[in-house]
Amino acid sequence: MTPKRVLQNRRSHIFKTWVTPTLHAAGFKKRGIVYVRDMGSVQHLFNHEGSSYNTADEHSFTTNCGVYVPGLFQAFANPSLEEPKAPEAAAGLPNVRPGMLTPTGDRWYNLTSSDGPEKDDEVGQELRRLVEVAALPFFDRFRDERAVAEFFSQPRRKEDRFIDPGEDTFELCYAAILWKRLGCKDKCRECIERERSKTKKRYSDWPEKFLARFSCDDD
Repeated sequence: MTPKRVLQNRRSHIFKTWVTPTLHAAGFKKRGIVYVRDMGSVQHLFNHEGSSYNTADEHSFTTNCGVYVPGLFQAFANPSLEEPKAPEAAAGLPNVRPGMLTPTGDRWYNLTSSDGPEKDDEVGQELRRLVEVAALPFFDRFRDERAVAEFFSQPRRKEDRFIDPGEDTFELCYAAILWKRLGCKDKCRECIERERSKTKKRYSDWPEKFLARFSCDDD
């Protein structure tokens, strides 16, 4: 077994020992590297993200949480886009690195070929605590489409400033799509009006293209 593979196996063992039991107890099932909790109208996704600079002697990774709403991004960007068969957390709307919801900020975990077994236990305990204090409370805020729509419709709280998509991006467009799905045309129109009234220069023409073809009154 190559040294790089040894480090990857250590990471997998850490998740299996410390993270999997906690997420399974909360209703998540494992699909590849992604832990999935199907809530019906939304999916809760949790997975690790490895560094592009990993080597045979050092392996670094962080974690991501995402709330995937089927068809939401497609409805905004291009209705003809295919739905991903196995989305990862970064495809969620909203999504966040759970460490960014804590006072310490995002945390990258580092494993090296010279570590002793106590290092794996230390990392595992930190990961389990992160799941308990940040990831699961984040997911519990978004148990259905309505909760996601409410989040994207409201001014962003300071403690939520690192959740993507960022405030003043496309979130009002996403909210409008969800309110229309939920049959709340007045809330849909309100979001569209607020999106149209933005004066800040856009860094993409996606909202304009969306607004040109979207109507809250379509069947």
